[in-house]
Amino acid sequence: MNSWQRSTQVVQAEMAPGQAALLHLETGQYHALNEVGTRIWELLAEPCTLDQICALLCTEYAVDAERCATEVASYLRVLEGAHLIEPAT
Repeated sequence: MNSWQRSTQVVQAEMAPGQAALLHLETGQYHALNEVGTRIWELLAEPCTLDQICALLCTEYAVDAERCATEVASYLRVLEGAHLIEPAT
């Protein structure tokens, strides 16, 4: 199972409680995160898998496990495509 972690080329700033902005240092692109996106970003401070992320989110939010897995997998692809996360080594 793939494990993901934050890219070292990203810095973050808290915009409001539960919301963050990310700046990719190489591309100069900003990315705004909502509450759930920010929570996923927090979890990615350490390498973790999709299953680990979903297990925590399902306990913290009223979400079905299957729906969580689908949506988080999609979100991880977006983060990877923006070079904000990378496979853990």
